[in-house]
Amino acid sequence: MKSFLIGVAIGVLLLFLFISFGLGSKADQPISFNHKKHSEQGLGCDACHPFFKAQTFSGMPTITNCLECHKDPVTKSPEEEKIREFQQKEKEIPWKRIYEQPDHVFFSHRRHVVLGKQSCQTCHGEIGQSEKPPAGPWVTMTMKWCMDCHAKSKVTNDCLACHV
Repeated sequence: MKSFLIGVAIGVLLLFLFISFGLGSKADQPISFNHKKHSEQGLGCDACHPFFKAQTFSGMPTITNCLECHKDPVTKSPEEEKIREFQQKEKEIPWKRIYEQPDHVFFSHRRHVVLGKQSCQTCHGEIGQSEKPPAGPWVTMTMKWCMDCHAKSKVTNDCLACHV
């Protein structure tokens, strides 16, 4: 009986650690995109995320975006070859979103980046130095986290500014 209880306790602990460190929720991207290599080539965020200054959603890289540079091989990476495989299948790259807001929350990239003058790093960390896609959000965007940022930036914390 004692060994059973120890086993259950260890199982619960492992499950807690598994969930806490997000090991069960990694967003495996279809291509292991290297932000750092692209940043070093001088590409800004808007090269692949074209709407972040004008709309609520930043946009995801399209196959057309990628083929501007990768129509022909640039490296010997099998990850790069996946771009052309998607093109041959006439499919868009099925990127997985890792930042999502509940339906009752309104978030606008334009409002934060252009009007609020926030850098991408505020929410996305040093993504430009990342050699692999993030497994999850760099920041857990809780209501408290957002309200603290609003207070620090001296902008409204009125409920209707973000909740629709």
